[in-house]
Amino acid sequence: MEDLNKIVKASNREVYNNLSIEEYNKNESLFNEDRKKIYRETLSFCSEKSGNESHLDIGTGTGNILRISQGIFKRLYAIDISENILIKIRESFPEVNFVAADAENLPFKDNSFNCVTANALLHHLVSHEKLFKEIFRVLKPEGAIYTDHDPNYFFNRFYRLFYKFKYRKKHGFGNLTNDLAEYHNVFSPGINPEELSEIMKKIGFVDVKIKYRLTERTTWKGSAKFAFTILKHLNKMFDAKSFRTHFSIIAFKER
Repeated sequence: MEDLNKIVKASNREVYNNLSIEEYNKNESLFNEDRKKIYRETLSFCSEKSGNESHLDIGTGTGNILRISQGIFKRLYAIDISENILIKIRESFPEVNFVAADAENLPFKDNSFNCVTANALLHHLVSHEKLFKEIFRVLKPEGAIYTDHDPNYFFNRFYRLFYKFKYRKKHGFGNLTNDLAEYHNVFSPGINPEELSEIMKKIGFVDVKIKYRLTERTTWKGSAKFAFTILKHLNKMFDAKSFRTHFSIIAFKER
């Protein structure tokens, strides 16, 4: 398992060190006005509950969360395993403290942050207990953790059958390195947020709230667009986690 963890991390570093900002920002499901609104509301909620002194964004990428956080938290910190991404964006965020680091080994003191975010990060890691332990360590008492945009197991357990058939003779993300970087989008049926909730509670997090949702995207065509249209209708008819593609989690460090 440890060897697999290292391989997946190395793959992520390679992929995102070579990815342009323009290419990164093409992901409509991450970069759209509805998502921005939800991020802003959630970050504001976390600051009201846990304080607005300091915020750490893990796996910051091109700074999607940081753009919103700037007007909510006083001091901003961000890490990413890709040092090249940070070099490319740091001039756009002169007030942010950037560090190239491993999410499972955070270079910060205990009880440092009111809020820690991990947006579209969990599916890039093989396992998650060590990450949550590190986040718990650096959070201040009553601090908030917010994760979002990771593949929901309860939907992906069915979608995975289609994915494996469609890409049975090729790589879904172009090559093996890219596939490894997208680990839980390729090599597993997604992430079970209810299992994550149990892990987080054992670590010491409280008030763990899971929210399931259907991702937003207007660029799909053909069969993908048809399938998405059906999912939208099913979501209106049924409140079922098996019809939701992604999930988010908000939790707090106990006092």
